[in-house]
Amino acid sequence: MLFVALAVAAVTASSPPSYVAPDGRTFAQLVAAHVLPDPAKNPGVPNPDVSDATKAQTVCKPNWTATVRPPVSYTDKLRAADVMPGHQPKEFELDHLLSIEDGGSPTAPENLWDMVYADRYGARVKDVLETRLHRLYCQGKITLPEARGALVPNWLVGYERYVGPLPK
Repeated sequence: MLFVALAVAAVTASSPPSYVAPDGRTFAQLVAAHVLPDPAKNPGVPNPDVSDATKAQTVCKPNWTATVRPPVSYTDKLRAADVMPGHQPKEFELDHLLSIEDGGSPTAPENLWDMVYADRYGARVKDVLETRLHRLYCQGKITLPEARGALVPNWLVGYERYVGPLPK
């Protein structure tokens, strides 16, 4: 849980609130648009079963995420509580801020939030970063804290570091 405390401290005490995306939106505007989660509500929660010692049996094992992904009955309840007024659930994906494949908790509500699809920085863009981090971690090119740090508190910064320029 130290990671969660560090993530919350990073959001409240450092640059993310002053972050401005390449398209000119501020951190607060990106949160309001469901591109970034509200750090007070969704700081990201790591999976305590994932570590360097367990990575071969967990995140780096083929199809492992399917064994820990929460059931739809669980996620549907969370989705219903988080959808923005005036929008439909199909406009969003219930996303893990710390992705399951990068050692995030599959079920902690603080790690799950409705992320918009139809945005230049939507869910499918974040998926590219998650896959890249997973490959780098399993290849031993980055550490687990580096992978998690690229997602929390602002995955857009992680995307620019590990993938390249954000879509314009």
